[in-house]
Amino acid sequence: MIRTRCPHCQEPVKAPDTLAGKKGRCPECAGVILLPAAKSMTNAGASTPQASNEDVGLSLSVPESLRRNCHYLICNSREIVARWDDDGKGWMIRIKDGFVKATQNHKQIPSMGNYIFIEIEITKKDVGQQLTGVHGFSLPGDFVLNKLTKKNENTILEGVEGTTTLNDRQRALVRQRVNAKYLPNIWDNAVDF
Repeated sequence: MIRTRCPHCQEPVKAPDTLAGKKGRCPECAGVILLPAAKSMTNAGASTPQASNEDVGLSLSVPESLRRNCHYLICNSREIVARWDDDGKGWMIRIKDGFVKATQNHKQIPSMGNYIFIEIEITKKDVGQQLTGVHGFSLPGDFVLNKLTKKNENTILEGVEGTTTLNDRQRALVRQRVNAKYLPNIWDNAVDF
């Protein structure tokens, strides 16, 4: 078990060893935390957490709602199937000629497959914006993408399960999407994913 402290609110957090080197959210303040590669307390002089803190853990879990400073992709193993860009259009699905609104094209939504739900986090800085997080979650199950047709854009989150890693093709798709939406300087000091 990895134990560290949130650099924003100083609350103790813990996470499984499998998340070493990844980013997550503090369960207390929702700040982004980079987990150390090895088991340790990263806050100098911090004591071992008390037993009462044992149930405090890193919240690298399913987002509760789509966040306005993020972009979301749903990918299969080789292409973007759907996207949400906080542009007022809602979920957009891929058809042969491009992307169309999911709510108006429910017959175009794939019914079966294994998908990855990807959260792309962009943080506004004093001199622009920066890519600060890319998180992948599994989205298994047949007909799970039908949730994209609901008026509530957050309904898709009901089908999202645990964290997962992105394959090389999915990482390339994230880079393409970020490059299409932002100026090249978004990659300055960007998180490695």
